[in-house]
Amino acid sequence: MDVLRTARESGLSTALAAAVRHLDFITPCSDKGFCVLPDGLAASSPEIRGWLMAGRAVPGERVTVRPGPRHELAEREGLEVLQVVPREGLDEGLDENLDDAAGPGPDPRERLALAGTLFAALRAGLAEALLERAVAHVAGRRSGERPLIERQLVRAKIADCVAAVRACELLLTTSGADPYAAHELHRRLDAADAALTNLFGGAGYLADHPVRSLYVAAYVGSLWVAPPQDPGQEWS
Repeated sequence: MDVLRTARESGLSTALAAAVRHLDFITPCSDKGFCVLPDGLAASSPEIRGWLMAGRAVPGERVTVRPGPRHELAEREGLEVLQVVPREGLDEGLDENLDDAAGPGPDPRERLALAGTLFAALRAGLAEALLERAVAHVAGRRSGERPLIERQLVRAKIADCVAAVRACELLLTTSGADPYAAHELHRRLDAADAALTNLFGGAGYLADHPVRSLYVAAYVGSLWVAPPQDPGQEWS
């Protein structure tokens, strides 16, 4: 909930730094090593102890960090795309986790599950903050003689967004430790983000609109959230 509050009050970049801190500065990457960090948290910083990659925790001294492909919207959010390249193949001597390199800590799989839950909390906080903006936006616009917010379809979309965000907050506090909870949370947040973007009308698809943070967060989440161990298993 600390990450959720930070996202709601301070935005994506600050909340991402908080999430990395809660992971003990072990930063998730995609299996190909792509990673996103806030500009203020340099990859070369001694705070970054290691990287979660391909199901393993790789110590920081055993990788090379390079600039990744540019992502204009991520840059507008104060984020940097990086690529983490192991100095040896992942199957050649990197089976150990960070216990040997940096002291005891959770199993890499547990960290991956925690990363997915933390990032769901971040997305929920962003959605909550932007929901307030969306309500103010539709309240200030008119459709014919009536404020847009009085239209039944608009009110239904707002209600759906509120329900999705509140459901995510409840799941985070009651079932966040479940390894399948993160995927359910992100599924619901995808739907909420789409509805929120639509509430802003055409402005919601402009690069300089604050709602871009939802799109960027979904992109970063694709690097943070591990695939389910058993994709066929239902979560409830």
